[in-house]
Amino acid sequence: MKEKFKNKYRIEPNRLQYWDYSAPGNYFITIITENRNCIFGTIKNGLMQLSKYGRIVENEFLKINHYNKRVQLDEYIVMPNHVHCIITLTDYNDDENENVGGIAVEKIHEFSLRPNTPSRQLSAIKQRHKLTENEIKQYRKIRRNMVLIKILGKFKQQTSKHINMERNTPGYSNWQSDFYDHIIRNNGDYKRIKNYIANNPAKWAEDKLNK
Repeated sequence: MKEKFKNKYRIEPNRLQYWDYSAPGNYFITIITENRNCIFGTIKNGLMQLSKYGRIVENEFLKINHYNKRVQLDEYIVMPNHVHCIITLTDYNDDENENVGGIAVEKIHEFSLRPNTPSRQLSAIKQRHKLTENEIKQYRKIRRNMVLIKILGKFKQQTSKHINMERNTPGYSNWQSDFYDHIIRNNGDYKRIKNYIANNPAKWAEDKLNK
């Protein structure tokens, strides 16, 4: 079901609550433009025709592998008003801290809920029905520095910066503030999503993001 954010309907994230977004894994990501504006191009005969803003986004996709040594970009597509991609975070390296665009990112293996209780893995925390307000604040503070969150933040920042330079709209937010994610769990899930991304332009007429 869709929910409202800032009085606008958006896709409800499939995000696991309190997940460690620095954890190794394959992530299916969807990012939508502000107001679902179709600024990245048009679909013609089932193929995506990129606008100059769409080319900016595609060029930035090609840089993602250089954001962080753990990042691998898999399938991706730029659609008229959104993008899909599969991003893989490989296993942790030996360093205590990682770097995303010049910003040190602390590795997060466990999340301490209370000072007087043992640390719990984030994947276990998501099973709890209710956290205290302080626990939620603590998680949100940590989440901002997780690797995947930093990667997507930089991607949105860089693409918006160059799009705004092209159309002289400094400071405009070209993306919705959140994103949709799905953690890919097995090979069948991976093949289905990869196929969905590749065939997305051909099915634009049926796409729920098509205005």
